[in-house]
Amino acid sequence: MGDFRNDSLDQLHADLEAANLAPTWLYVSEFVSKQPRVSYRPWLWRWDNVLPLLMRAGDLVTPERGAERRSAEHVNPDLRPFYSTSHTIATAVQLVRPGETAPAHRHVAGAIRFAAQSKGGPVYTRVQGERLMMEENDLLLTPSWTWHEHRNETDDDIVWLDALDFPLVNLLQASIFEPGEGQVCPELGDDFSRNRLGLYRPAGWGGYPNGQPVVRYPWVEMRAALEAQRHEKGSSFDGIILEYVNPLTSGSTLPTLSCRAQLLRPGEHTLAHRSTASTVYFVIAGQGATVIAGTEFAWAKGDVFVVPTWAWHEHRNGDSDGLLFSITDQPVLESLGMYREQALEELGGRQVVVDHFSP
Repeated sequence: MGDFRNDSLDQLHADLEAANLAPTWLYVSEFVSKQPRVSYRPWLWRWDNVLPLLMRAGDLVTPERGAERRSAEHVNPDLRPFYSTSHTIATAVQLVRPGETAPAHRHVAGAIRFAAQSKGGPVYTRVQGERLMMEENDLLLTPSWTWHEHRNETDDDIVWLDALDFPLVNLLQASIFEPGEGQVCPELGDDFSRNRLGLYRPAGWGGYPNGQPVVRYPWVEMRAALEAQRHEKGSSFDGIILEYVNPLTSGSTLPTLSCRAQLLRPGEHTLAHRSTASTVYFVIAGQGATVIAGTEFAWAKGDVFVVPTWAWHEHRNGDSDGLLFSITDQPVLESLGMYREQALEELGGRQVVVDHFSP
């Protein structure tokens, strides 16, 4: 033991730093707060601005080995240089031109594809050897560590929304990527997963080989499900909103991401709430606005916008049906026991608009 008769608090702090220790009594306020400390703002990317840039990339970039994909990330300006949309979700728009194949690879990050612009026909993502056909507004899953490649056998461009959890995977320092060469896994017949994961399943034979389901959710089915609920009260905060369900667990679409579609009826104005989850929205149809933390974000078909963690938000729809697709990290927060949600109780449950978004 040393002689500490002339010890001082300043000397203790210096000695703690030299020993790679930190005094909790000085720094506790930096790590503990009464409200979540969010490092980024809401943002919106307009389809009319994004699509022309993606088309230019179509003339200048090919999806060959090395580049891998022709896509443009929705980068929140507060999250540079991490190329992410929220702190846990990265979305992008991807283009595959007629006759092109984006080569096979796999990664720890889980991904979804939502067809933003497609004329149908033989356009597909092959996941674990199974073709998942892609028609407009279809949702396709690429679970973690599954082989996948994209192919466009039509005469028209295909554009879709990608959403991946790679910001979360990178934070956990768990990212692994592997390119594929040749036939990466045996080919399976079309509708292989659907035939084994539906309401009628093989009993005692032909079990499902993947830990996470390889699924295509046709938009025609989701649209019919939303329409069937049109006259229900729905959610005070989201209108008629339905979750794409994992057919193995009846839980979230992927372990880290929940995908949803919602119908906002003509003139519908929801109440404001906030949660510890972040959410990215893609506008399928309609015109309206979402007020996020007091700023109004006017949206139209094809636009993408992000609602950060713990941000008050409410939706106000226009004169026709508003249809929104969304991806949220809520399953992560729920699995860790960290999900919290709060309704705005003042001002009749709606925010005062103090600004209008302009990029």
